[in-house]
Amino acid sequence: MRPETVAEFGTWRIVVPAVRVVESHLVLVRSVGRVDSLNEREAADLIDAYRAATSVLHRIFGSSGFMISFSVLWQPDSEGIGEPDPVPGAGCAIHVFGRRPGELISPVRAMALPRRVRLPARADADLVERVRDELARPPQPLTIEAPEGNLCDGCTGSVLTDQERWRSRDVRVIRPRRVLIDPHVLVLPIRHVVSLRDLEPSEVVSLSARLIESLAQFRLGSGSTGLSGFANDGIHARQETPHVHLHVYGRSASEAVNPYQRLAAYLSPNR
Repeated sequence: MRPETVAEFGTWRIVVPAVRVVESHLVLVRSVGRVDSLNEREAADLIDAYRAATSVLHRIFGSSGFMISFSVLWQPDSEGIGEPDPVPGAGCAIHVFGRRPGELISPVRAMALPRRVRLPARADADLVERVRDELARPPQPLTIEAPEGNLCDGCTGSVLTDQERWRSRDVRVIRPRRVLIDPHVLVLPIRHVVSLRDLEPSEVVSLSARLIESLAQFRLGSGSTGLSGFANDGIHARQETPHVHLHVYGRSASEAVNPYQRLAAYLSPNR
């Protein structure tokens, strides 16, 4: 079947992809074709769409943590290692994967395989209708459990003194302590916020603008032509720092190494 739109939230829509990486997989698609930073309205719509999608994945599949995967001006190659199948015609898409204890395979592990040898979960009409039914129900609160600990790596002084590269409008771009590939940064709000669900529209606007700036820097430094990245939301998504942060990689057809191949090699079996 084709990707199926199941709900619209202003400038964003929720799509059931034709090929799901894992069972609990939905996609948020920007309704306009532009690939640029978001405005306040688009950011508010995206937050509403993300909250709705995660609530549905929680109710249908028992997901208690979430991973997002995204790209900017980048389409995965035919192997697709580290990335989901693109949604045809979607200039801007954010893939949302539900995570839960005891899952048979994680989205990271599934996407670490070349696309041709994955065992995807095919969508069907029954799933589409079930998602639609759940979206029509009144929203229910969802608490995403955060990593424990009194210290937050996203708020320590060393983030500013040792890692920060630049900041603007309440969002900073930092160099990670463990760089996976050379064009690799973390983009995070300065405010202490634990879950993606709790971001403010102004922060989402600024996050999206910092992504565009990161691409410009990567183009100058390493010839990157696009970006791809991910974020984990909650301890059941293996979030380790209790502060929202996006892992962002510069990508190009001539890259020496696929960052997700390297990431998969570092991860423990249950990741």
